[in-house]
Amino acid sequence: MKKILAAVDALHFSEHELKSYKYIADKARGELTILFLENIAGEAVQYAALESGALDYQAIIAESMEEREKKSKENKKRLQDYYRDNGMDVTVREIPGVPLAEALEESRFADLLLVRNDTTFTILTDSNPPRFVKDLLTQAQCPVMVIPETVHYFREILFSYNGTFSSTFAIRQFTQIFDSLSEVPVKVIYITENDERKIPSGKLIKEYLNHHYEDVTYQSLEGKPAAELLAMTLHSTHGVITLGAYGRSAASRFFHRSEAEAILRTANIPVFITHP
Repeated sequence: MKKILAAVDALHFSEHELKSYKYIADKARGELTILFLENIAGEAVQYAALESGALDYQAIIAESMEEREKKSKENKKRLQDYYRDNGMDVTVREIPGVPLAEALEESRFADLLLVRNDTTFTILTDSNPPRFVKDLLTQAQCPVMVIPETVHYFREILFSYNGTFSSTFAIRQFTQIFDSLSEVPVKVIYITENDERKIPSGKLIKEYLNHHYEDVTYQSLEGKPAAELLAMTLHSTHGVITLGAYGRSAASRFFHRSEAEAILRTANIPVFITHP
């Protein structure tokens, strides 16, 4: 059984989100561990930054912590009840420390980390995608799948490919984790490099995928590949897509960081990213 992690904001999650984690864990034939994350220390610092002479800072913090603790307990029970009622045993790990640091440490001992695309642990204005999500993608020590709130049944797998090691590695990691999806149609999207229309190592990538999938097709994107791929994800509601390395060196990344973030920000489908 594979170990699947889901990074969940203990104070803000939905039933649709929980359902999505269950679906993906089932497809990976894995056991689900919920990282029930709270940013207590971080929010205390942020409240302090908002302090003014007219506010009783200590009273605000005390009241906030009491409300948080109550809501967190209620949410944990709601989460546990949901999975119990839907026939899934999950491990819930309460983590009230620094969410990013704890999630990164857990990722070292996992096969896949799931995170919702709008997960944030700040009361201040955040980026889109949130900083927490971007930091996970950059630093996680296992593959990461960024999901929208609602994940539909996988009816199509989109493998973005440009011949680099990072794009091939992402395809291979996805295939190994989701080895139950052999009957789902696959579309390999070749991202042209330097006007080269021939798929790099075409014979080898086709041979590999034919070992694992029953229905594989190929499509080449020209012009501005990132924009074309973004348009494709916007029109897909029942798929999942792989990208190569995120936020690393120019030699290892698949797209420029800004292009990858545009896909993460607007995609209606899960985005699978991992680093070699």
